[in-house]
Amino acid sequence: MNETPLPPAWTAPDDWQALPPAAAKVSAIVGALVGLPFLVGAGILGTAFDGLPARLVLGAALVIATAAAGALLGRARARRTHWKLDARGLQVRRGLVWKHELLVPRSRVQHLDIERGPIERRFGLATLVVHTAGTRLHALRQHGLLDADALALRDALLPEAERDDDSL
Repeated sequence: MNETPLPPAWTAPDDWQALPPAAAKVSAIVGALVGLPFLVGAGILGTAFDGLPARLVLGAALVIATAAAGALLGRARARRTHWKLDARGLQVRRGLVWKHELLVPRSRVQHLDIERGPIERRFGLATLVVHTAGTRLHALRQHGLLDADALALRDALLPEAERDDDSL
């Protein structure tokens, strides 16, 4: 089996890569945006109070609190995510209280996608989607990777048959 060597930065056994600082910013922005739909709930709740100023203050307080909580959770989630690529495959560690460690063996990789939303593009980030063998819903979505890292990971995880130009 002709295996492509891994980039030197990814070969050390304990060389876990943290997401870049921009990933924490993007996660905070997305987390804050998730809080915006609560504006409708705040408006409905605000109808129980008499007077427009009380409704506005309550609505604004709820939106700000929800956006701030979402931003803090998003930032913390990004700071607690690490990844590494070694001979076994792609490993991802996430979480502080509920810790998850995922391993996607190279032999299970079916196909790979790279997604770039408008906020990610602004910060030079991408999401790597690794579809694995199994049902159609098995995939690892890793947000917050530098665009260059996402491309390098995609190329390194390609199944051997897809690397050869002369294979079918």
